[in-house]
Amino acid sequence: MAASIAKSETRNGPVNPIAVGAVFLVLLAIAIVAGITFGVSNLPVSRALNLLFSPDGSADSALVWDVRLPRAMLAIAVGTNLAIAGVLIQTLTRNPLASPQTFGINAGASLVIVVCLIFWPEIRGAGMVWPAFAGAATIGFAMWALAASGTMNDMKLALAGISIQLVLAALVQAILIANNTAQDIVYWLAGSINGAQWSKVWIILPFTLTGAAAALIAGRHFDILALDETTGLSLGQNAKRVGGLAAIIIVILAGSAVAVSGPIGFIGLLVPHIVRRLVGGDHMAVIILSAICGPLLLNSADLIGRMTAFPAETPVGIVTALIGAPAFLMILWRQRVR
Repeated sequence: MAASIAKSETRNGPVNPIAVGAVFLVLLAIAIVAGITFGVSNLPVSRALNLLFSPDGSADSALVWDVRLPRAMLAIAVGTNLAIAGVLIQTLTRNPLASPQTFGINAGASLVIVVCLIFWPEIRGAGMVWPAFAGAATIGFAMWALAASGTMNDMKLALAGISIQLVLAALVQAILIANNTAQDIVYWLAGSINGAQWSKVWIILPFTLTGAAAALIAGRHFDILALDETTGLSLGQNAKRVGGLAAIIIVILAGSAVAVSGPIGFIGLLVPHIVRRLVGGDHMAVIILSAICGPLLLNSADLIGRMTAFPAETPVGIVTALIGAPAFLMILWRQRVR
């Protein structure tokens, strides 16, 4: 089933991964420059680039280094986490509709974080990562168990995940209403990198590097995991051990992303499909390119969010949802037809 994901998305033949990576990097650089240039106070591109490489202590320099650059870097880390988590969860469940959003993993992390923020408000910063891991792991294990049971097809499993996500979101809303919670938590739940600081970048960065490195090192094993279990056993793979490793990486990446930016959806769903359609199903190439495409998509969505409600801002999670929801329905329809 999973092998059909790559085959169905590369009908015209794969493109050279190096060429795709080069294009992605150029577009990402353009998005970052646009991000540090555009805002309530616009800067000329030449001025922004000069301050980026030669800060001079001016107000514009502080704007670039203390406000806009941390925001771009946080988008890179979060986008990388969600994209790679999406690749791994689709591989682990052999389901092209899977993602941290559609399987309720982001919602599980959000619920536990909101509960902690209300009843233990002293938990802030890096302390939010561990509740996020707990929530993500609980829902992730439940969905993995459903996928492993073999009783549900791709669409039923995706709908089950969405149902769990909706229930958890309703619980979060009920808790917020009952406790008259501050507006900043509500804004965080929409998924946002507004107000990013270097401290948030340093919180997520170790988890990003660890998760990405583990995914790359185990890339060959994930290629085998994407095949049916019988083929994996014939090749000497311990599917449970490799699946457990993939699940741990997913929890680390998705949980830390939710902890610093809220539940941003659809990055983990769209990016793997985009990359596989371009370069095929080799997991090493897919993981590397997803680690570039995810930040590109998230930085671009953040820029769109700044422009649509200028001088106010639309949370990036709303922008990705508006882009991702139609794409999810299209993928769902293609799976139904297939």
